[in-house]
Amino acid sequence: MLIDTHAHLTDSKYLDSIDAIIKDLDSNGVDKVFTIAYNTETIKKSVMLADKYQNIYAVIGIHPDSCEEYSKETEQLIRELANNPKVIGIGEIGLDYHWRTDNKDLQKEVFIKQLKLAYELQLPISIHNRDSIGDMLPILKENKKYLEFGGVMHCYSESVEIYKEIKKLGLKIAFGGTLTFKNSVVAPAVCEMADIEDILLETDCPYLTPHPYRGSINEPKMTRLVAEKIALIKGISYDSVVKQTHTNALNLFKKVN
Repeated sequence: MLIDTHAHLTDSKYLDSIDAIIKDLDSNGVDKVFTIAYNTETIKKSVMLADKYQNIYAVIGIHPDSCEEYSKETEQLIRELANNPKVIGIGEIGLDYHWRTDNKDLQKEVFIKQLKLAYELQLPISIHNRDSIGDMLPILKENKKYLEFGGVMHCYSESVEIYKEIKKLGLKIAFGGTLTFKNSVVAPAVCEMADIEDILLETDCPYLTPHPYRGSINEPKMTRLVAEKIALIKGISYDSVVKQTHTNALNLFKKVN
């Protein structure tokens, strides 16, 4: 069954529908969903959601857009919550130069701190990268020793060449709704040549709703559309995509049961 490795189930868009969405996962072929935090508030909410539902897991961390929130207290909170068996990774962490260019140094500092924290906690990472690969890749290379427990480049949109560098670092890449967009060129090219063992599925819901449902609120069940697109691009069966990406997710996020 499908695993959505990157969803934001704590988003206010799901305030009145989250119970129904999670209840319907199984009937839509979705086995598990990893809900991703991005600030202190969603760290707490993500863990609460994971504790409430058997098939929901939490990945916790501070997003670059919220890097001002990172403190000793926040770090200690992450450490404590990481003892929870339903907390399976650190994320989403990284760099974002699309929305914020005024605090690049702080973004880099907080990113590196969380790389080290993930290593200390022996957890994989979920990486956010937007318009920042020029700084992102050198940081990952310089801190390769902290990538021992792996990670994934969420919503992968970089080139084939960058994918090859990411692979050398032992990281995986994830595709979501953007892969299905009619104007998407780079992601399909990477998907076609990438090793299927390196690929994870995600939605990034409620954002980036796959074609042909763009404009509506995204949900984990739409992971199916991403898997179908990967199968089409790579010329393999839908079932083989689902099976391999399921295996990939469990191999990376080892606390998932």
